[in-house]
Amino acid sequence: MASYGEVGVNIGSVGRWTRFVMGVGLIVLVATDFYPVTHTHNLTSYLLIVISFVAITGIYTLAHVLIGDKLSGKSAWWGTFIFVVPAMFLLIAPAVNPGLQVGHWLNLPELNHPFGLALLLYIGTSFFFQWRAKYGGCEVVSIPNFIFKKNYGSYCVPLLPLDVTEKFIVDRLSKPVTETR
Repeated sequence: MASYGEVGVNIGSVGRWTRFVMGVGLIVLVATDFYPVTHTHNLTSYLLIVISFVAITGIYTLAHVLIGDKLSGKSAWWGTFIFVVPAMFLLIAPAVNPGLQVGHWLNLPELNHPFGLALLLYIGTSFFFQWRAKYGGCEVVSIPNFIFKKNYGSYCVPLLPLDVTEKFIVDRLSKPVTETR
């Protein structure tokens, strides 16, 4: 039997398919836009989603180029902190304080909602890249990992407990059973 490998790099079947389902869920969430009553949609808002998605992808790709190799051989928690914390902040902080939305920082309040949707779309798309590559690390770097064919150890914070549990079970099942008489 095979062993699981390293959490933060490798991924088991349960973690892989969970990422697929989460990717579908996030993309459906964005496609159906869960704020249909409070937000109107026009060509400008869709264009802002596309521009935001491209910007997010570009920023993570640039960070991957500038920082990625420096993280090689370091604790996977460094990659998690550097790559996941900004995305979590951009998703959670506006719910606590709407003044922390990106559009307010740039003095473009019409960007707030499209940027949030673009970030969710980026994460959902990233889950598909993780699923395809069988990569168990940080979802937000799975697109740059695909582009540069490099996987750096980092943790997918929301799925880390699942990955650790799956590794424990797979590694336990892969050990040979010894007979006792």
